Amino acid sequence: MAMTAELPKILKEYAAFETEVRQQIADFCAPHCSVCERVCCRPEYCRENIDSPFLALISSKTLPNTAYTANRGWLASTGCALSAGRPPVCYQFNCKKILDSLPDDNRRYLLGVLAELVAHAGKRAFGTRHLVEIMDAAELKRVDANRFRKRLTEARKALGAIQSFAGNRRLPDSALEALTRIKPMPTSPASRPRITRCIKHNSTGDQ
Repeated sequence: MAMTAELPKILKEYAAFETEVRQQIADFCAPHCSVCERVCCRPEYCRENIDSPFLALISSKTLPNTAYTANRGWLASTGCALSAGRPPVCYQFNCKKILDSLPDDNRRYLLGVLAELVAHAGKRAFGTRHLVEIMDAAELKRVDANRFRKRLTEARKALGAIQSFAGNRRLPDSALEALTRIKPMPTSPASRPRITRCIKHNSTGDQ
């Protein structure tokens, strides 16, 4: 199990990874969210940042620029005030309008993987509990650091594959294994073969 000294390192590594994921999601979502009149954020979702000792520690170190309020949560005029320490559900929510706007199943699948990365990094960090589900702050000092870093490494590999695709529309040969470890391929006959072919096509560099 992790020693007390591991907790600051875990907080730093988690926050840095979350920031990377948030920035990548923004590439998909910001053009839509910035003009959307139906805000998906809810104060009850934001509350997890207050109730979870782990998330509260993250946000205390990243200094939100707006105070939490009961009626608006962390929502500010420019969007969420939390640069890190957001509840994983904030990333896991996939807006149907955004999904429908994506040009193919490949991108929809990649966004689905991206949405699960923060949640994946914190799974089973203390017994069967996720990092954000640990409600006793003292138990954070007993988080399994090795398990956390194993899952973080898995999530980083998947994020790297998505970043590669975003940069050059190609996926490395190892991408399929890294992505499906986070989120299985769709089982629908109409979508799965097309996604698989696109990944294989891009990994070879064929045009």
